[in-house]
Amino acid sequence: MIRPLYILVLTFGILYRSASIIKRYNGFKPCEFYQRCECKRDQRSSLYFADCSGLNMTQIRRFPNVLLKLSLRINRLEVIKDGIFLENTLLRSLDLSFNRIKTISSSSFIGLENLKELDLQQNNLNKKSFTHQWFASFKSLVYLNLKENFYDEYQPDISSLVRLETLKMDFVYNKTTILSKQFRNLKRLKLLDFSGFTGHCSVPVLTPHAFQNVPHVRHLNLSMCKIKSVQIGSFNTMKNITSLDLSGNTCLKFQVLENVTADIQFSAIKILKVNKIHKVFDMNTYLHTNQIRHLKNTSIQELHMDSNRLQQVEPGALRFLPTTLIYLSVRDNMFSLGPYLNDLLALSVETVDASGMNSFHKEDRHPETCNLDLVCTWHTDVRLDEYSDPQFNHLWFRSGKNEQGNFRRTVIPIPYNLTKLNYRSCGSQYNITEVELSNNKLVSVDLSNNILTRWIGPLRNVKNLKYLDLSSNMCSNLSTFFFSPDFNILEVLSLSNNLLGLVLPSDIHGNTFQNLLNVIKLDLSKNKISKLPKLIFKSQRKMAVLDLSDNCIENIDFQVSHLINLSYLNLRNNFITFIDSHTIVDINSIVDKRKNLAINLLENKLICTCSSQKFINWMGSTSVHIVNKTHYFCQLSTGERVPMKNIPELFTTLEKECTSYVVLISGLVVSLLLFIIVLIMGICYRFRWKLRYFYYMVKIRSRSKIPQIDEDENEYMYDAFVSYADDDRSFVHTQLLQTLEKENGIHLCLHKRNFLPGNDIATNVTSAIHNSRKTIVIMTYHYLKSYWCMFEFNMARMESTYERNNENVLFLVVFEQISARDFPLHILEVVQSQSYIEFPNDEQGDVVFWRQLVKALK
Repeated sequence: MIRPLYILVLTFGILYRSASIIKRYNGFKPCEFYQRCECKRDQRSSLYFADCSGLNMTQIRRFPNVLLKLSLRINRLEVIKDGIFLENTLLRSLDLSFNRIKTISSSSFIGLENLKELDLQQNNLNKKSFTHQWFASFKSLVYLNLKENFYDEYQPDISSLVRLETLKMDFVYNKTTILSKQFRNLKRLKLLDFSGFTGHCSVPVLTPHAFQNVPHVRHLNLSMCKIKSVQIGSFNTMKNITSLDLSGNTCLKFQVLENVTADIQFSAIKILKVNKIHKVFDMNTYLHTNQIRHLKNTSIQELHMDSNRLQQVEPGALRFLPTTLIYLSVRDNMFSLGPYLNDLLALSVETVDASGMNSFHKEDRHPETCNLDLVCTWHTDVRLDEYSDPQFNHLWFRSGKNEQGNFRRTVIPIPYNLTKLNYRSCGSQYNITEVELSNNKLVSVDLSNNILTRWIGPLRNVKNLKYLDLSSNMCSNLSTFFFSPDFNILEVLSLSNNLLGLVLPSDIHGNTFQNLLNVIKLDLSKNKISKLPKLIFKSQRKMAVLDLSDNCIENIDFQVSHLINLSYLNLRNNFITFIDSHTIVDINSIVDKRKNLAINLLENKLICTCSSQKFINWMGSTSVHIVNKTHYFCQLSTGERVPMKNIPELFTTLEKECTSYVVLISGLVVSLLLFIIVLIMGICYRFRWKLRYFYYMVKIRSRSKIPQIDEDENEYMYDAFVSYADDDRSFVHTQLLQTLEKENGIHLCLHKRNFLPGNDIATNVTSAIHNSRKTIVIMTYHYLKSYWCMFEFNMARMESTYERNNENVLFLVVFEQISARDFPLHILEVVQSQSYIEFPNDEQGDVVFWRQLVKALK
């Protein structure tokens, strides 16, 4: 027992402390005359509002005559002493609710002649507590609350309260229900509240005499009064009534509506509430025409029919609703498609709340015991065209697919004057395909918390729509043409808590929102978005609020520089480590044009390292309002998370640490680049001839003009290509050409004779070597000094290595005596590793030379 008691005391203490904090926040402070109470001064009258609630007071102390309002609720008061308020003649409001008061004498309220409001709810008052004398003290009382005091049949004598306008009291009658004649004196009584939600009410039967003594009452609340029957004429005398609430009387059923609506026709009724007049587990219900047909003779503006398991309406019944109807609430029902939908076009209603359809109900805690628990049934073979007006036949649901397999256009009838539609939390499982609404004035539509998983569209004829809520629909498929050009004046769009992160990253051209030119607020929070394309918001130049919180965004990749009207960017709870320099420049450009930009980066994975140095500096110096800037944390390079309370100091520390690293990293990068450049240049120089050879070979093979050899048959165009210096041409064109070609039939390739005109020299040289079986080199000092001779020599060497499988194609003829030190290294290597022949200076040697040369070439 000790532990529950301790928890109860602790809970009460916390609630009391919270109430005290709220009061202090609203301008209350300890009263000068009684420190335990909280006071607030009224600027007009210079009097005080005193709040002494929740102080466990057991008796009322005397207060000075400086109070305008006094609250003594939630205490332990049992007795009101005589004359305790004698000096409080300026008091206008007294709250004594939630106490234990059971004794009130005729002198308890002396001095309160000017009191206007008295609240005695939930005390221990009974028949003996009330006397006509103590009510006589209230000559100016206009508000009286006596709820939760009477548990049996009793009506206190309040006939002396002739100025009373509002009365809230218990209403318990087990037999005939009638308000006593004393109520006739209350000519100013306007509001009569008997609701069982806030008190005790039990009136099984309402008769025509029940309210005959209060014909002037305008607002009557009979909700949850366990009413089982309403006889015709029960409200017939109440022609001034403007508001009637019969909600929570689950034994009434829709059958009672015929009597109720018949009584209130031709009255001043404006608001009718018949919520939950069916039980939770009743069968689904059907609304008949005769149950609401009398409403056509009223000027009703609001009709509430929530939680009645309403599934169908008789065709034509809705046409009896008055043209004055502005607000229709049918929340928490079980509507299904039916012929009655055609009648929607005849309604003049401006607001419809159809939220909470098909929701799962909890069991009634205290279900009523009714005389007969049944509901009307209807024929299930009703055809749509049996009741519908021909002029509305084309305005109907045509969903599904056509013969070609494409989605058909869906036409939905909408009341022309409807401006606000609430269809949230209805559990609807549909794909929004091509939809067109009938002519309408819709301004606000709430379709949130359903299961509309695919938004294909387009959605047309929404030219007046300014607010659209599609959040919490588990949508993972949003087409780029869903938002048609008819959304041109949409201002607020909520798409939160979906799965749009699966589709938005692929819209690289920004077509999804391209028609939303006037959107001011866009909510894309909780969509598992990891990345957004650069142009995704290209058309939202008027956007002021962009909410991307609770996603998986790592970088701000989308363009923001054109969002010149942006005032709040919410990036809370993402994976952002820092904002890059380009985005910072874009944000600064917005600030230059609009001074009140705010950004929320809380609960991100911010880092404080050298890579984020510019971002940290910007956070500390920017004029952008960083929401709750002192509550941020960032992670150092060591992995430690530190608070960012003093950002300039953090940046200074980071700047010192990063300076040495910058120099070191820069030096390493430059050294590495230089090394790579030198290495590449060395490799290129080392293999320069190989690279040049491959280049020219590719060039040769790509040109059809250059004759190619047939390698399979081992045939060449020439037997030998002669490489010689131009200064040695007399030897080549006389002796060499005469002996080898004319006398021995060895076909030679000479650059003066056989090179193709129009080709560059290098290409001709490479082609000639490639198409010749051998290459004869006439080695002289002139040859060693010639650039093109060296080129021919190296190309022949590459040909031998890479095309002839290391076959020796070079044939060196040393035409004159050359010292070994005069040879270049790469030529000397060939001279020393391969055979060569020297040109002789005598006749006998000359014969041997030519014979050996011819033999080598053939």
